[in-house]
Amino acid sequence: MAENETSNQHAGRVAVVTGSSKGIGAAIAVELAARGHRVVINYLSSAQEAAAVVEQIEAAGGTAVAHRADVCDAEQARGLVARAVEEFGALDVLVCNANVGLGAGDVASVEWEVFAGKLNAELAAAFHPTQAALPELAKSGAGSIVYLSSDSARGPGAPHLLAHGVSKSALNAYGRFVAKDAAPQGIRVNVLSPGLVRTEATAAIPAEMFQHWLDRIPYGRAAEAQDVARAVAFLASGESEYFVGQVISLNGGSDLGR
Repeated sequence: MAENETSNQHAGRVAVVTGSSKGIGAAIAVELAARGHRVVINYLSSAQEAAAVVEQIEAAGGTAVAHRADVCDAEQARGLVARAVEEFGALDVLVCNANVGLGAGDVASVEWEVFAGKLNAELAAAFHPTQAALPELAKSGAGSIVYLSSDSARGPGAPHLLAHGVSKSALNAYGRFVAKDAAPQGIRVNVLSPGLVRTEATAAIPAEMFQHWLDRIPYGRAAEAQDVARAVAFLASGESEYFVGQVISLNGGSDLGR
């Protein structure tokens, strides 16, 4: 499909991207804006970074606003959706990407408060924006929700990612339940599950560990944030119209073995 045809499919649509002041979320926001979406950049504490993303989008001819909200809080999540409707008159796309930390620890050592806290935050960051957005997405006639999960949900990987993997597994299940409930309203819901992605966060991983994970990828490289952003844009568009309730891995084949 030609680039202008793709842009026309997105033109004028309104997207909220949670946790989009930096990293993967920022890349998603920029990609959606480049394709014609009007975007609400959500942040919690990174006001300067969020403003920089808005500036980047506007410099490229796009439209965006920044809005501070803790999406784990129901009232603030409703405020985020309300801001999109106030600014742009509608909501067509919700991307749940907010980062709530890893909750690091293995089976034997992780404390219940850490484990339960991660699980609660992961689901709250999807649950509250979803409940707030569903009525507006139903009005769209072609609404879309994309949840950002992780291939850690597939099963045991790094021992210290227990809480992360379990909470992402729960997110995958939540996404499928929402998909079945929302589909009759014309809202498509899918989960994107990236593997290893080069970000500011993964740059802090010890080189030996990063290389160990990289060696498991048959395609020979880690994903870039832009790879994730393009996949989200596809799932948000009419090009993926018959994708409903799917958990889609974006991992360069790491689950194939090597």
